[in-house]
This record gives sequence, C-alpha cells and structure tokens, in this order.
Amino acid sequence: MTTQQTRQVVEKYFTDLENGDLASALSALAEDVEFELPRDQWNEVIPYLGVHRGVAEVTRAFQVRGETTEVLDYGMRDLRVEGDTAFAVIYTKGAHTRTRQEFEIEDSHRLVVADGKIVAWKVYFDPNGEVAAFNADREDRLVAAVWASDHALVTELLGTGARVDHRDRSSGLTPLMIAAGQADAPMVALLLEAGADVFTADSGAGATALHKACQGGSLDVVRALVDAGAFIDAVAPTTGHTPLMDALWFKYPDIAKHLLDAGAGLNLSTHYGFTLKEHFEYELNVNTRGKDRLLLAEQYLKARVAGDDARIEGHRLMAAVNAGDVEGVRALLAGGVDVDELYPIVNGFNDGHTALLVASRDGHTEIARLLLDAGADVNATEPTFGAVPLHKAVYNGHVALTALIAARPGVDLDFQGATNGYTPLHDALWHGYDECAAILLDQGARLDLRGHDGKTPLDLATEVFGAEHDLTRRIAAAAQQDER
Repeated sequence: MTTQQTRQVVEKYFTDLENGDLASALSALAEDVEFELPRDQWNEVIPYLGVHRGVAEVTRAFQVRGETTEVLDYGMRDLRVEGDTAFAVIYTKGAHTRTRQEFEIEDSHRLVVADGKIVAWKVYFDPNGEVAAFNADREDRLVAAVWASDHALVTELLGTGARVDHRDRSSGLTPLMIAAGQADAPMVALLLEAGADVFTADSGAGATALHKACQGGSLDVVRALVDAGAFIDAVAPTTGHTPLMDALWFKYPDIAKHLLDAGAGLNLSTHYGFTLKEHFEYELNVNTRGKDRLLLAEQYLKARVAGDDARIEGHRLMAAVNAGDVEGVRALLAGGVDVDELYPIVNGFNDGHTALLVASRDGHTEIARLLLDAGADVNATEPTFGAVPLHKAVYNGHVALTALIAARPGVDLDFQGATNGYTPLHDALWHGYDECAAILLDQGARLDLRGHDGKTPLDLATEVFGAEHDLTRRIAAAAQQDER
C-alpha cells in the first residue's frame, strides 16, 4: 500500500466512526483483523478491552462499548502515515450509561493497511478517566449486592477493587455487618477473605459485625468472626450491649454457648443499668415465646459460672502469687503445675494473666525469678492492656524486677502495648521511674519507637524530667548517635 492509499482508508474509517456509520466502518476491516485494546488488572473493569480477532469479535466489542458508553463527542485530532502504517490521535468524550459520569480520552492508534483493508489496529491510551466512570457507583453496587446475597457480583466487584468496608448510605452498615446480620455465612467468608474490618462499629448504634451476627443467628458466622479476631466483649456505646447480651436477647443459645466457651465476660453491665444477669432475668420475664431457648441459654450461663469458679479455685499457683507465698510457689512448680496457666475471664484485675504477669505487676521479685527459671513465658501478654511482664514491672516502679526481666534471654525489650503503643521504656519514663528507665537503656532498649500519641522516649523524658535531667541528656545523646 502506498502512503496515500493508507491515508484514504484510515481517514474514511475514522470519519465513518465519527458519523456513527458502524457498518461502513467495519467494512474497512480485513476478515482476520487483529484489534488490540491493552487490558490489565487496573482497567479490567472496562469489558471491551483486550485482543479481538476477526470482524465478528471487533463488532461485538463495539456493541459492548455501545451498551456501556454514550459517545458525546468524537473526532480525529491528528494523522501521520508512512507506507502501510498510520498513526492517529483520536479524541473521545463519553459518559457511562449507568453511572452517567463523563470522561475524556485522547488516545493513539496504530493501524496497518494491506490490500485496501485494515489488518491490524492497536490503541494506546490512559484509561483512568473511563475506569473512574465505570467505578463511580462500584461501592454502592457492592452494598446492594451484599443486601441481595449476590455472591457472584460481590466477587466481581471486589475483584475490580471495590472498597470492602464501604458503608451503606442509609443504614451506616458495612458489607460485613449486613452479611452477618443476614446470617449469610458464605458472604461473610468472602468479605473476610477480602480484608473486611471485624473491629469497626456501625454509625447508628456503635455495634460491630459480631453484634449483628448475634442478631442474625448464624453460629457459622459467629465462629468465622471470632476466628478472625473480633472482640468478643465489644461494647456498643449506645446500649452497652456485648455480643453475648445480644445473643441472649435474640434467643440464640448455641451462639451464647460459643461466646461463653470463647471467654466472653459475664460481669459487664448495659448502659441502662442492668448487669448481664439482670438483663437476662428481664428477658426471661418478658418473653412468652421461645422461652425454652432462653432456659437452655441459662443452663450454659450457669455451667460457665461454675466452670470459672472451679478454675479460680484450681489455680493454686495464682493464689500463691497473690499471697506472695514464695515457698508455696516453689512447691507447686516442683509438683509440675502449668507455669503459664491463664486466669479465667471474670472481669477482674487478673483476667487472662499468667502468674508471671501478676508477680511482675505486684512486685514479687523472688517469685518472678522462680517462675522464669521454671520456663514461664517472659513475653506473655494479657488481654486488657496488651502488656508484657516488663511493662508491668516498670509501670509500677519495681527496680529489681525490671533488672531481672530485662536481662532475661529472649525478652522483647521493645514490645509495644496494644492500648497506647508504649514500650516498657515509654512506661518507665511516663511514670517517672528513672532507675527502671536506666536499666532498659543499659540493656539496649530502642529510642526510635513512637507511641500512639507520636511520642518517643526522648519526648517523654523531656516532658516528665525536663531537658536538663541527666537521664534526658543520656537519651538525647544516644538518640543522636543512633541517627548517625
């Protein structure tokens, strides 16, 4: 093909497209034409992208585009031709047919002509504007699909990047809360796999997905959320309800039992003044239907209380630690007691603690030494503050305990607590225990870590002791050295 012949074919082709004469335009294509619109993971939401071979496939691509895009303006901006190859710049202004969001594209086309027909056509363009138009209602469609239990559409939308935690505009619920409330276990699994947040609360009552699951009544959903790390004792800020309270309220004894077995607290109160026990007694009094399920739940509650009482009585090591009974602890360890046995969750000061955590908190240095020598976990964490034994020791200013634990092989000097992100060094400085802080510095505690308030150890030392204090000067000099 000569340059002039190629130009004539290509100019007529784009003129036909501009005039909306698709049939005439398609007649310019070779039967085995190859039409490529580059497709990747970032633009796959646009359905007509990809490689299309033959006139039939190209025709179908145009049909799909016509179904999804209304062309508002279209025209050639530039054309360069050399032999059988043409390079065209095309401007398109369109609007997505569903979202009505408009976009503009200026793309480059490379076309090869042979025997008067276009045999190859490749388009180079920035699809971001068009992708945005397709995705303008993506999150709202996700929410609607979850309400409709449309697992296939949810999978598709998540695959194209839909934000899994987008809230329903009317209810304030996230997709995970919706699926949990509807007892849709497969949908919950799908959303969790996509990274749905099990901790966030709804914007109306402050309830979590686990609260919704206890309303929905699916034990499988509750199991999935608990396994995903949902807070069992999350408290709704409006009612004060925990998930267990909701499980009892909605008469799902099997769910109540699962939460009880997982350690749900029994000594919490609603924000309207009822303890859990009073809340449950009220339910027993006002319900005439489904009372058999409430009575079954009552059996599970009583069994849990009895079990807690038995565990407390049987936790002889904790009793000895509480009493400061060194010889008692020594004897129990010699008898093979479980050195890391956890105290039951009874909404008390020792909940979920090991004996070492309590000994470190309460200043029992010799007992802590015995426990460590018996293999106690030096980095055990408790569930209330997410603290380790070293936090407990420095927080309470126990110098000898701090020295003992900080020098222990395997100790994590820089463990950051869950509630405030403070390391043991942060805690020692925060509470003004300079001797404990000095021990941690001697052991090599890090100086660059920040708490959730953004403060470094130097910030706290300056705030508590002043910039001219010897300890503050030491930390400042060490921090400066670390930066080098």
